[in-house]
Amino acid sequence: MFDTCLVVSDMDGTLLNHHDYQFKAALPMLERLEDLKIPVIFNTSKTFAELKDWVALLNNRHPFIVENGSAIYIPQNYFPHNFQPEILTGLKYESGYQVLLTGIDIQPIKEFLKSQKPDAIDLTQCSLEQAVEITGLSGSDATAAQNRKFSVPLLFHDALQQQEFSDQAIRAGFGILKGGRFLHVLGRCDKGQSMQVLKSLYEDCYKKKYGIIVLGDSPNDIAMLQQADVPVIVKSPSSASFALDHPATIVTQSEAPEGWVEGIETAFERINITLEQE
Repeated sequence: MFDTCLVVSDMDGTLLNHHDYQFKAALPMLERLEDLKIPVIFNTSKTFAELKDWVALLNNRHPFIVENGSAIYIPQNYFPHNFQPEILTGLKYESGYQVLLTGIDIQPIKEFLKSQKPDAIDLTQCSLEQAVEITGLSGSDATAAQNRKFSVPLLFHDALQQQEFSDQAIRAGFGILKGGRFLHVLGRCDKGQSMQVLKSLYEDCYKKKYGIIVLGDSPNDIAMLQQADVPVIVKSPSSASFALDHPATIVTQSEAPEGWVEGIETAFERINITLEQE
């Protein structure tokens, strides 16, 4: 088994309700996990501009992964001063976070899109009004969603054109990931790879074996769910669109945020770690 664990969670449709972004039912569980010193790592398609507000709102002080595995943001002084692995040496800081790039910068992606001119709505280039309409977010939240550094979400209306573009992007060396609404163009990275990088940092730093409980709800979570010790599929409009080949898979009965809590409780029943405070 393992000494302790990480909880790695998607946001939209997993912790946050797919329809109205409600999260309050998850707050007591988040507080309990923090009291037990079990880090909750958000691993999402959201941007840094979005996540920095969410981690403040949810009182989360741990690293998080943005734009489908493209970068890991580690709070300044999060790991002990005597822990200085080569992978963290010389990294830049942004707003109090050390930025570990696991994907690529957005500029080559923009240049590729400029050359290809796909018949799709580019979330980073469309008007704010259109972004609000497409995402269902408020104006300020939609602005934060457009502020991307490592990936570009495209909204296609023709499946054949989307497939043709995907093939071209892959041949050009980019990664392609289908999310709930968008086709994401990014580097050759995914949520699972970045999750493993972060797990290795915890294990190297604290000399413990970490298990991973992963919660997700859509196909773009498969890479991290498949690598979990206990994967939890939270019921959502997207959750029925994929299957997971993992013997320990949990599928919740409720949608987020209640389903997120249900998934955590069920997962902890399966592993040798109690949710009760010592």
